[in-house]
Amino acid sequence: MKAINHKISLSTAMALAMILGSYLYSASADAADVSDISKINGGITVESEDRVGDVSTINGGIRLYHGANAQEVATVNGSIELEDGVVVVLAESVNGGIRVGENITVNGSLETVNGGIHTEAGTVVEDRIVTVNGRVRLHNTQVGRDVQPSNGDIEIREGSTIEGDIVIKGQRRWWDRLFGFNRRPPEITIDSSSTVRGDIHLYRQTDLNIADGAEVGEIIEHY
Repeated sequence: MKAINHKISLSTAMALAMILGSYLYSASADAADVSDISKINGGITVESEDRVGDVSTINGGIRLYHGANAQEVATVNGSIELEDGVVVVLAESVNGGIRVGENITVNGSLETVNGGIHTEAGTVVEDRIVTVNGRVRLHNTQVGRDVQPSNGDIEIREGSTIEGDIVIKGQRRWWDRLFGFNRRPPEITIDSSSTVRGDIHLYRQTDLNIADGAEVGEIIEHY
């Protein structure tokens, strides 16, 4: 397994640090090229059926309306909402959740540090879903690789398929281990119509609610 704990914050910080010196909406001289949209303070909306490049903000949410198409979508402090039919390369937030409508295509990953991830029917995430502090809820969703939460429940329902593993990370910080005894263990819920083709790796105590008929791999306890 590859370590991913710091990937979100570092990649987001690197992408957004370039914005700090300016506030810009860049439009290419070539009409065939798409434009990037970036802000320091304030939310961003992309209208229905619009096609843009990277979309990023430091302090604000991001919303892509029906059928919009974007490349990388990232915010530090704010949520991300993708309406039905949106196509993005990836979406990531440090402090905020990601909510995904129906028939969404994510060519990469959905990632958060502090915030849940919720997908609706017909969504395809070609890479992975990662969150540190937040719930993952998948409804009729296809995930090409792993689902990796640390502190939060997972619900896999309505014919969802995870091609990779589910990985529940352990509590690595000393204060989590010392004071985490009052914290409820995370719970994995998989209904009878859903599938995990890989294994379920548990690095901490986890409550399992796996329905009869659900297809899952091996359950491996590492603690």
